Amino acid sequence: MRELHVAIAVLCKTVGGPATYGRRLVQALAQRAGFRLSVLTDAPESFAFAGVDVVPLPMRGGIDRLRWQYVALPRALKKLGPDVFHDTKNALPRSLRQPACVTVHDLAYHTVPESFGFWSRSFLRWATRDAVRRAAAIVVPSQATANDLQRFHPGSRDRVHVVPHGIDPMPELAPETVAAARHKLGLPERFVLHVGTVQARKNVDLVVDGVRALRDRGFPHHVVLVGRRGWMCERALRSIAADDHTLWIEHVDAKDLPSVYAAAEAFVSPSAYEGFGFAVADALAAGVPTVVSNVSSLPELCGEGAVRLRELSATAVADALAVVLGDPIRTQARVALGRERAAQFTWEAAADGHLRTWFAVRRGS
Repeated sequence: MRELHVAIAVLCKTVGGPATYGRRLVQALAQRAGFRLSVLTDAPESFAFAGVDVVPLPMRGGIDRLRWQYVALPRALKKLGPDVFHDTKNALPRSLRQPACVTVHDLAYHTVPESFGFWSRSFLRWATRDAVRRAAAIVVPSQATANDLQRFHPGSRDRVHVVPHGIDPMPELAPETVAAARHKLGLPERFVLHVGTVQARKNVDLVVDGVRALRDRGFPHHVVLVGRRGWMCERALRSIAADDHTLWIEHVDAKDLPSVYAAAEAFVSPSAYEGFGFAVADALAAGVPTVVSNVSSLPELCGEGAVRLRELSATAVADALAVVLGDPIRTQARVALGRERAAQFTWEAAADGHLRTWFAVRRGS
């Protein structure tokens, strides 16, 4: 049998979890032998790895995603002629000549539809339904997402493959490195951290309001938010504007972000839905005491390594943080469990899971 040729589509100039997943997956796959990998991407500079063929496909963002997905991709695939095609972002091009796989990151547009604009929600529902119907295999990053996929698309059950993302270990940082980042970014002395796009389903307002309630109990902590502005974020913006103990940094350089985690005394994610949870995973890996909502993939990701909110409210955030910050001995035991949990997720295992899926798809085609 000839060498397997896989083409994988990765959009990287849109910031977020799918872009991180695509880059790190390809990097891990580049270390594997026995198959040929072509990457179709809007960011060819992100894939300068030996053994990977890169096909540049520019994408201008916004509505140009439609042209990229349904015109540029099928044209490029027709020229490449791979054995298997894999799309990493919830959609598949039309008129494919080879079996296709798709990664469905989450179904938040079904489970928390009020946190999406009409057009975004409509496209995601249509594109995912179409891709799931036609895909030979569907990769999801958590069992929680698999359960949701089977609930909303029951015909997908026999084609779903749970392949968790990897979690990169955090570097060991010298105190002076953390101090330099603290000075550069203007970080407060003691703070609770949230990392992620400021959008409706992330419930960033609960972080701000919860830490304000915590201060009313005598704790001195500020809030540091790291993340770009997303859709339907008005509620969060009102809370941020009303709190002079909140620092919002829309972008932090990748080299400085580990120092931000290292400087934080706690991390909070009261998200209404996650398909995996990269920011939470980084907090676990960094050894930051972590509080998460008890929904979707987050309990599965964290295991016993995080405190779970009893409900999505500012009071619950304050209560959980009071436990985390007020009981250092128990918190350090939980931090150790979080680090152990994070170490179980590797990109090498993710690469192997994708390869098994692709070889199975070729055998079944």
